[in-house]
Amino acid sequence: MKRILLVDDHPMIRTALEVLLRDTGFEIVGMAGTGEAALREVERLKPDILLLDLQMPAGSGMDVLRRLRANRSPSRIVLLTAAIEDAALLEAKSLNVEGIVLKNADPAFLLDCLERVAHGRTWIDPELAEHARDLAQELAGGGRPQLAPRERQLISFVRKGLRNREIAEQLGVKEGTVKAYLHTIFEKLGVSSRTELATRADEFLTQDFAKGGG
Repeated sequence: MKRILLVDDHPMIRTALEVLLRDTGFEIVGMAGTGEAALREVERLKPDILLLDLQMPAGSGMDVLRRLRANRSPSRIVLLTAAIEDAALLEAKSLNVEGIVLKNADPAFLLDCLERVAHGRTWIDPELAEHARDLAQELAGGGRPQLAPRERQLISFVRKGLRNREIAEQLGVKEGTVKAYLHTIFEKLGVSSRTELATRADEFLTQDFAKGGG
């Protein structure tokens, strides 16, 4: 019996998944509705598989995936989502996520995914897998320099609308350090303003993950 931690902020989805997995080889040992709660429950329960919603309050599924990979958590991770942006799709693949399942897919897809993941394999929705391959082929040939992890993080903060002081607080650095990082990013990407960087953030991040940044 494989132990699953189910993380989704919609009670109806949690109930439906609990019913779907009843009398299977999977046991839901815990549930959470936010990214922060997910991290606490992973540490407490140490599940075999984390079934993780992508869009949640207090930390998205991607935030949880990044943190668990950085902490080398042994839990295998399956993303469950209604939709996924190109940059997030390529980043999830670069982080070696074990599974991605669309919420509007046939429930049999989720069961197939969990079975494969439980046996050490991976399963990504066929349409998403094909789209990721197309993106990689389309973007990998670009001549733009690859971004460092901290640079990608800053771009994500700018995309969210955070100011330099807020970014500095998030990173635990001085505001002047943030300004220096942003100047380097502007030069590297050939952008002239913070607004342009925020507007084109998805383009820059998607291309970087297609080139293997991670």
